[in-house]
Amino acid sequence: MSGLETAIRQALERSERANSETRARIYQSARNALEAGLKKQDVHDPDVIAQQRHRLEGVIHAIELEERASLKAAASVPPPVRVENNNAPAPSAEPDHDIHMPSERNADPANNPVVDGGLAGLRPERREGPHVAEPAPAEPAAGKRGKAAKAEAAAAKPRRRKRGSFLSFVMVVTTLVAAVVMGAWWVETSGLLKTAAERDTSVANPPSTVQSEDFDGAAGLRTLGPQAGFSGDWVDVFTPADASNVKAGSRAAADPVSDERGQRLRITSATADADGNVSIAIPASILGQISGKTSTVALSVQADTGKQTQFSVECDFSSLGDCGRHRFTVNEEKNDMLFKVTFDRSLAPSSPGRILINSDVTGAGNSLSVYAVRILPGQ
Repeated sequence: MSGLETAIRQALERSERANSETRARIYQSARNALEAGLKKQDVHDPDVIAQQRHRLEGVIHAIELEERASLKAAASVPPPVRVENNNAPAPSAEPDHDIHMPSERNADPANNPVVDGGLAGLRPERREGPHVAEPAPAEPAAGKRGKAAKAEAAAAKPRRRKRGSFLSFVMVVTTLVAAVVMGAWWVETSGLLKTAAERDTSVANPPSTVQSEDFDGAAGLRTLGPQAGFSGDWVDVFTPADASNVKAGSRAAADPVSDERGQRLRITSATADADGNVSIAIPASILGQISGKTSTVALSVQADTGKQTQFSVECDFSSLGDCGRHRFTVNEEKNDMLFKVTFDRSLAPSSPGRILINSDVTGAGNSLSVYAVRILPGQ
């Protein structure tokens, strides 16, 4: 709002601020500028719009009080005394009875000293008999031309004032346009349009979730809660100690890591399509154990510190078929993501299958740490 306040004050300085109608037009232009800025930023929240309007009206009210106080203070100062300089001598309170006004002798205004030259044109002279004031000499033609030029200049002054008013209007419009741009910039950078969650700069730790997309309904996807531990019935499909069955796509990386967080496989996918997948081979012997049954697949995973990622899991279990495409969201806490698969075929496959993992389905390149992949064959 400081940008609009500055624009209003600058517009008042460049205009006839003593005129209440001029000030009202400037205030209304500021209101229009605010509405245009809110529309440009796509602000539709009634509470936000009402708040911005209220703040602008407060600024306008404060400025108007200042303007009225300034005008009142200026009106209380008495105007300066104007002293006129007249070179002609003031007429005597009791004029000489021998002096006669030329208006009694000559009615022509061109020879009337009172009209052309003021009282200075009266020059009485004493003679024998009645005394008559001689008329003032005729004014030269150059003097008349000078007066005509002054009259033309005086007539041109209102035109210059009209031009100045137009320039003032242009300055006001330019200032308000700049105010709209500044207001839009302020709304965008101040976080006014952000939600409370977006303004919260702390590390978010949302609960882990599971979603499915584009999967075969026969696969029987079910959401399970994380298990506290794994019994001996679980079959290890992958452990970081043996990464020989891991293969990365052309735009993916799979790096064994061992640090304070433990031994794991860090997967980084640069794209969300098949080129960003990392495959983990499943031996045919394990596929034979889940053939014709409903089994559970578990992945122990973790995102990088202070981040979260959405990763996907797909299955290619040879002649058994696939398990659809499953999407999970995981944060920096280590979690076990589980889902069920059902295969009606009882014929055991003769070739190995694969589990395909993409570390970031958004394509942003977030990494995923995989600690283990396990399968619990159905009964």
